Formats: sequence, structure tokens, C-alpha cells
Amino acid sequence: MIPRIVNAIRNNLLVCFPTETIYALACNALDSRAIKKIYQVKKRSRNKPLSIFVNDISSLARIAKLEEKYTSLVNHFSPGPITYILPLKNNNILPNEFFKGSVGIRIPDHPIVISILNELKTPLVATSVNISGEQGAYKASGIPKSIKQHLSAVAEDDKLVSGIESTIIDLTQDKIEVIREGMISLQMISEIYF
Repeated sequence: MIPRIVNAIRNNLLVCFPTETIYALACNALDSRAIKKIYQVKKRSRNKPLSIFVNDISSLARIAKLEEKYTSLVNHFSPGPITYILPLKNNNILPNEFFKGSVGIRIPDHPIVISILNELKTPLVATSVNISGEQGAYKASGIPKSIKQHLSAVAEDDKLVSGIESTIIDLTQDKIEVIREGMISLQMISEIYF
């Protein structure tokens, strides 16, 4: 299944796979047409940015600026169910029609996603597989039919999917701001950082 997903992503097609949080709708983060298609099938406003997945901290650092004061926090919680909003580097490799100023970036901790990312060695756009505003799928059976028809490959494995979304923290300011509390609580972040 992983080779099919990798091949589809390399061909700039849409795929779906489980993560440690919920199922992800994903594509090559360097291809504008594939990203546009994700917005269309999710019926998502273009004003709402999409997050990306990378396989390690050095990949994260190639795309975004990680201030030294936040390095230990990112090292502690990565890989894991936490999305960091970080300033983009000036040599931004992501399509700037979708990524301007900052980016939500996560290093996931699920064997299927890790295998895909390690094979590809390229960032992925990854978002919940749902119609915008609706509940994300935490079981393969919950992937909406209206989205499934646009997918070129799907990995179905519900075993390690928690059903709880990732925590989102903004690291673009002087102080950490928790945008969404998910699997990692504010208290867990406070114990490491504050």
C-alpha cells in the first residue's frame, strides 16, 4: 500500500492515510495543482491555510525558521501530535500562492506516515479528510464518499488512530500561543516550556 501512496504523491495525486490523530488527506506540498484540488474536494476556504508534514527536524528547519528558544520544545514533542506555526524561511520552497509568511508544520508519529515521508523525502500537505467544518475521520469507514472518489490511493489501518486532533501552537510571536488544544495539553507544554 505504501508504494502506491508514494507513487500517487510523486504523480501529484491525492491520497489518504492514517496518522496518530485522525486520517489525513494529503498531496505533494510542492505542487500547486494538487493543493488546489485539496481545497476543492474539502470545500475549504482559500483563506484557511493547510498544514504540512515533514519527516524530521532538519526538514522542518529547511522550510521554517525555528528560534533557538523553541528548539527544546520542538525536540521534546517531535515526532508527535503537535503542529507548530512557524515563520517561513525567505527561500521558501512551498508554493507562495498557498504559503505566505508562516506555515503550520508537523512531524507525525505513525509508522505508515513515517514510511511515506522517509520514502518521498519531500514535504506533504496534510489535512483532516473531511468536508470543511465537519468532523475529521478517525476510521477508514468515516472517509466521506465525496472525497474518496478523488483519491488515488488510501491506506486503511485504524489501529493507531486516536481520533483526537493535533494540538496547534503558534511560535511566530514572543510568547507561545495555543491555537487548538488536542492530544498534547497546555499543561504538558507548560511543563516543558514555561
